[in-house]
Amino acid sequence: MKRFLKAILPVSARIAIKRVGHALHDLVDPIKDPRIPPRRDTLIGGGDFAKVGESFRARFRQHGLTPDMDILDVGCGQGRMARPLVGELDGGSYTGFDIERTGIDWCREHYADVPNFTFDHADVFNARYNPYGAVAAKDYVFPYADGRFDFVFLTSVFTHMFANDVENYLSEIARVLKPGGKALITWFLWDEAPKLNPIMDFHAEVDAVSRTTLPENPEAALAFNRDWVEALYARLGLEIEGIELGGWRESVLDGSIQDLVVGVKA
Repeated sequence: MKRFLKAILPVSARIAIKRVGHALHDLVDPIKDPRIPPRRDTLIGGGDFAKVGESFRARFRQHGLTPDMDILDVGCGQGRMARPLVGELDGGSYTGFDIERTGIDWCREHYADVPNFTFDHADVFNARYNPYGAVAAKDYVFPYADGRFDFVFLTSVFTHMFANDVENYLSEIARVLKPGGKALITWFLWDEAPKLNPIMDFHAEVDAVSRTTLPENPEAALAFNRDWVEALYARLGLEIEGIELGGWRESVLDGSIQDLVVGVKA
């Protein structure tokens, strides 16, 4: 039924239906945590807001996050990753930026009591989230000094960006990372390995290195050629420490749906 509705309803109609459903859920079971937005106002993807954040905090720790690190959250939304890190950073700092201004405004209000947390708005064009943005993603320069951060993460960001935008963002990530710093980034990595009834069907080519599930709205979900991704990391001086495959390839989801690439700056 979900796939059928996606096929016949425009994105705007699906968003409106979801919003009504979330508003009714809020009435029946209101959210009381001040750092979790009401369901009807949540700007980011699906899943339990708190559980997803906690799950990623465990993965960050697994890959070396320590309390004294300065970290950057690219595409921070409404603080899904920031929330579980409150009280986690002792001597370190959190910086998040996003192109959606209302999410940044929400975070600035709800994290005003956390002095080592900063939220910045990036005025980058996006047809859905920032249609009047001043700069294209392929040209955006992160407003941070070279070697500023120990740890950078992106969750479900490159899965919604075109190849030339991804290239620029990854170049900027490499620039702002300290030597030895880590970048944890989720992707959909496409290869020719067999996929049995995958949850995500990247059937439509966008360009030579990417595919989408939805040709009329390719930024809804983009997968990139794995060889291209690995070559891009190497060109930018990021050594791939590991790749954790997500569950999108299988008919039964167990764990994270997206692939995780762990890169280390040389």
